[in-house]
Amino acid sequence: MNISLVTSTMHRPRQIGELLESLKIQSVPATQIIVVDQSSDDGTEEVVKRFEGSLPVLYIRDSRKGLSRGRNLGLEHVTGDIVAFPDDDCIYLTDTLKRVSSAFLDDGDLGVYTGMSITPAGVPSQGRWGMVPHVINRFNIWTSQTSYTTFYRVPTLKKAGRFNEDLGVGSGTVWGAGEETELFLRALRDGAKGFYDPGLRIMHPEPLAIFDDVAMKRGRLYNRGFGRVMRMEAYPLWFITYMAGRPLIGAMAALAKGQLGQARYRASAFRERLRGWADDPNRQTQRNH
Repeated sequence: MNISLVTSTMHRPRQIGELLESLKIQSVPATQIIVVDQSSDDGTEEVVKRFEGSLPVLYIRDSRKGLSRGRNLGLEHVTGDIVAFPDDDCIYLTDTLKRVSSAFLDDGDLGVYTGMSITPAGVPSQGRWGMVPHVINRFNIWTSQTSYTTFYRVPTLKKAGRFNEDLGVGSGTVWGAGEETELFLRALRDGAKGFYDPGLRIMHPEPLAIFDDVAMKRGRLYNRGFGRVMRMEAYPLWFITYMAGRPLIGAMAALAKGQLGQARYRASAFRERLRGWADDPNRQTQRNH
């Protein structure tokens, strides 16, 4: 199967180089790698050019900002049967695309295939993950996917639509995440079959290794975005309570252990998820000032 990869990046030439190096050694290669560069300098372009001839790279310069906008621009150029959206700081294991190709070939009804995020040390990163394979539904989706571990059959994605550009990193709104979940939920509503395989593992740094001001700001935007998506998708109150309550319990547990940074972060996550859910559902944009 032909696999297209779309990466939106900004000012991360070293990381994009490491991603492309990992794509050079895939046992089943990508047939198209689209790099959408929103940088204000030429550093990323210079790195990408070094891979021309060894990888099927298409470089696109984008003067706008926003992860969802960059991915949507890349989607206009996709030619493959399968498409995914690796972050610029991801690393693919050598068998990643082989595993993806086999999953879609083995199941003609499969519309979306997802895996787990891990650190370079092999520890799960970016939150909680399911530990057993399962069909994805609107409740277990929150521990079954993130944007860079999700692979779409292209007709499934075309039916679901594009990323919501009011959600996600760089959107300019207060909703700094959730765009991948909102898109996936649309695909599920359209009847797509999604499957989570914890054996599919993609390396990504753990963003919460340090609870500094940068992590706190990112966490506020991310969690408010999660709350926004739960409101957009009309999740029941019991599920909102569960999803907001988990970080609150985690904050209390961390505080009891003297882990003040983690306690502060989790308390913020509790508050921001509720704020995102309470945001005016009729307002299309709410700018982050």
